[in-house]
Amino acid sequence: MTSARSVRTDSCPKYLQPEHFADYLSVRQNYALFLDLDGTLADFTLDPKDSVIPQSTIKLLQQIQSCDVKIAIVTGRSLAEAKQMLSPLKLPIAATHGLEIASHSSANNSSDISVVEESVTDVNITCVNSTELAAIKRVIVQSSYPYKDLSIENKPYSVALHFRRAPALADVAYNIMTNALKNYPSWVLKPGKYVWEIVPKGANKGAAIVTLLKRMSANDGLCPIFIGDDSTDEAGFIAVQDIYTSTGKDRKVVRGLGIKVGSGTSCAHYRVNNIYEVTVLLSSFLRFCQTYHTLSLERVGVDASLTKTVGGQ
Repeated sequence: MTSARSVRTDSCPKYLQPEHFADYLSVRQNYALFLDLDGTLADFTLDPKDSVIPQSTIKLLQQIQSCDVKIAIVTGRSLAEAKQMLSPLKLPIAATHGLEIASHSSANNSSDISVVEESVTDVNITCVNSTELAAIKRVIVQSSYPYKDLSIENKPYSVALHFRRAPALADVAYNIMTNALKNYPSWVLKPGKYVWEIVPKGANKGAAIVTLLKRMSANDGLCPIFIGDDSTDEAGFIAVQDIYTSTGKDRKVVRGLGIKVGSGTSCAHYRVNNIYEVTVLLSSFLRFCQTYHTLSLERVGVDASLTKTVGGQ
């Protein structure tokens, strides 16, 4: 559950030195990494279709994954778009603010992370009324027709109206969307960067992260890290920062980390400046993971050797 104490949207997150991200982590703790796409891994563009994740970033995520670190994507994009942006990397994805969730699991324990099995995609259809969504979309199409710089994004379970090309149309876009919503109380309007999106009530990135984390962690006590840049990511920051795990015998309590990309107020406790700093942060995280992974393998080797010795006596 999200508690009121974590809601700090009037606060400015503390700047986190991305190259020293490992200093914020503990070798006694296992981490799970949750990442937004646009504005976090990919540059923000006027046309969402032009956004791409650099191949260097894809490779960086593959290297982190090869250290047995759980990684998942949490995005407002549709599942199909998210998969396309991440290709050839395959990860668990919570798309359309958690309305579409696709899980992947490694087919073996080798470092070849391209070998994966995809589970059946889960869609929270119970909260999606397709008839109402179709009616909402028709109103938006009709109302937006005079404004050529407005762009409608039709997703399977939501609809977004972008005004990236004409920020001056922000109020027009808002009025169009609120008018489309007026007869449908089961739907809500979400703000984003130069976009308004209508989604079913209850769909948010915080709930999506909690769902993914339960699937990932079992009894492992994973500490979640979520990095995002938009107002829709605030629910994710709240969710991870409300999750506590223990580091072990000393019972030191560790809270999940929320990291905002960019300036401004946020619920996140930390921030970095831009997507370049996100890649620096991920590089620091990779070095931490590689060190921890090596130490873990060495411990396994020592334990196996001791077991063999004791068994032979």
